[in-house]
Amino acid sequence: MRRRLKWTLWIVLAVLSLLTVASCSHTRKVYNAQGDEIELQVDTRDTVVINGTRQTIYLAGASRENPVILWLDGGPGGSEVGWVRPYLGPLHEHFTVVCWDQRGTAASYRAGRDGLSVQQFTEDVIALSKLLADRFNQEKIFLVGHSWGSVIGLLAAHQEPELFYAYIGAAQQVNAVENDTIGYEMILNGAKSAGDEKTVKIMERIGYPPYKKTLSDGTVVPDGDAYYQILSRLYHYSPTAPADVNYRSEKMFLAPEHSFFDRINLIRGVIRGVKKIYPQLSELDFERDITELECPLFLINGRYDFSCVATISERWYEKVEAPIKGLLWMENSGHNAVYSEADKFMQYMVETVRPLSESNGDFAGIKNP
Repeated sequence: MRRRLKWTLWIVLAVLSLLTVASCSHTRKVYNAQGDEIELQVDTRDTVVINGTRQTIYLAGASRENPVILWLDGGPGGSEVGWVRPYLGPLHEHFTVVCWDQRGTAASYRAGRDGLSVQQFTEDVIALSKLLADRFNQEKIFLVGHSWGSVIGLLAAHQEPELFYAYIGAAQQVNAVENDTIGYEMILNGAKSAGDEKTVKIMERIGYPPYKKTLSDGTVVPDGDAYYQILSRLYHYSPTAPADVNYRSEKMFLAPEHSFFDRINLIRGVIRGVKKIYPQLSELDFERDITELECPLFLINGRYDFSCVATISERWYEKVEAPIKGLLWMENSGHNAVYSEADKFMQYMVETVRPLSESNGDFAGIKNP
């Protein structure tokens, strides 16, 4: 790795290498709001074939009769099973929660050899959703997309709305250029205020998005390295949210469901994902391309979220048409609001979202939250 790629994830990996080289993977126990272990009827780590590739999913729930949530992780290249189970344990009493290492990620790293295009990820979401509905003999499932997962989640819900009781976008990404411009200016101004001259010089050299580079043959292509430079600094210069004190990002890398080599591939997948996949989003604009959704829509916004800028997703939400819509603001949280204010999120999911699984597609008697 070149010297300039000094991301904190490498430090985490080095520590984990020392602590877990001899460890074996196992599924984590989940606990209810009182701290008691939940007895799970569903508790497996499975390898499934999705569009010709072998990928890994993690399933847990108190009853096979509960509706299914497919959880789409952030990144690109992240795996959130290490966050979902400890932070959202009580949710497993009411849903069967399916975490998934997407192609090119952690235990599914090798599946990335068959391609890492946005369309492939979207097709994977649709195929896995059908597989889960069939496996649990359910007409539809719920789809939650967090951060990068909100891109492929919304695309899948738009293409195949009949598969989903509802789509829930947490830290919903809506467009690329405006979102990344806000992030760029936040880093540049933050670095200037902090006297971080090195970062200031890097930001001024890179300039404003979108990022392109010219190859030796004159071909112009997206510049993944430039996006990596921006995204690897974004969290450091984001405003501190009050609820972040309850959240530990390193739990992603401590998931007991992952083997030591899965953890190595998690690091590799995040770096490759940002460089290979994120540049594909340079033309992303859901305000232009998705003005109507044929399944219910819910957004979870952190007031301090400047990674997927919350005011942009709010603006899109006000315009888009859907049979039912709901917007939940997490006033004390940033990008990872579903984890830092987990109780509020879970209450919303149980009381507002879950009843849609009993509506049989009839929304006439259900009011917007």
